[in-house]
Amino acid sequence: MATYNGARYLEKQLDSILNQRYPHWELIIRDDQSTDDTVNIIKAYCEKDDRIQCIQYGSAHGTACRNFSALFDWAYENNKGYILFADQDDIWLDHKLERSLAGLLKNESIHGTDFPLLCYSNLSFIDEEDHRVEAHLPLPPRLSLQVLINENYAWGCTMILNRAAVQKIKHIPTESVNHDYYAALVIAAFGQNILIDENLILYRQHQKNVSGNVDKMTFMSRFNRYFKDTDYMLKPLIDNYNLVHSFFNRYRNELQEDQVKMIHAFLHDYQKSFPALFLAMWKHKIFKIGLGKNVVYFYTLYLLRKKVMAHVKAGSAL
Repeated sequence: MATYNGARYLEKQLDSILNQRYPHWELIIRDDQSTDDTVNIIKAYCEKDDRIQCIQYGSAHGTACRNFSALFDWAYENNKGYILFADQDDIWLDHKLERSLAGLLKNESIHGTDFPLLCYSNLSFIDEEDHRVEAHLPLPPRLSLQVLINENYAWGCTMILNRAAVQKIKHIPTESVNHDYYAALVIAAFGQNILIDENLILYRQHQKNVSGNVDKMTFMSRFNRYFKDTDYMLKPLIDNYNLVHSFFNRYRNELQEDQVKMIHAFLHDYQKSFPALFLAMWKHKIFKIGLGKNVVYFYTLYLLRKKVMAHVKAGSAL
């Protein structure tokens, strides 16, 4: 669990983990220099249950991705097996651990324990006052590399990774912006991302959501972002390009030949021109899920590709 100024909701999340049906777990918390009561709450829970510990590890600070990256490094170095990411403000349903582990073990029985596996579940939404939000997020049963080059559908708070996945990822670069996106990308290339089609957490919606706000997923919200305020999408596109580029630089020599050709074409033709990029994506079937999303996505690429590359080449961020 990565924490930062999360005192308002932290106790509810910690209680939900303590109330899990599956009892054989350990909770490792890394706090990123909180200035509210977060650290005192963590200390109290560490004293309450010896399965909970707070660590001071690594020097990366300032973002959730950096915090989770340090936690992942700790888990890798300590040779941990099954790993889940916990956000500080959600609520886990009491069968989350039980069902997540069962889903992963089922797939390990098919593919073997040496095969990198990442399972992600669906979720329910709640607001700041714990009221259910009537929204459903349809997720694909598998996440391919072609889809993940554009967009991630596996949310970190729903993930469970096996030891083989952890050993393959090794480290989550802090420049990847989203720890879950990077993990899913690596496992799509070398293993499988598989859906557990159950709602296993209550995902909190509020103004401080780092990502994944359900209000931003509606068609009209996407329409407004893509067509009325296209510059809103500039930062996500820059982050996406940098993440794929970082992944490709690290794993290029380990990827299959067709994977190398596909990712190289995407990155190279992104720099070249929009027609070249469109043809490369069409040839390699690099699409989002859903016709409408692809239409507005390609329109945004048409408008913003040059700006994206200008920022990437300058090494600047928004």
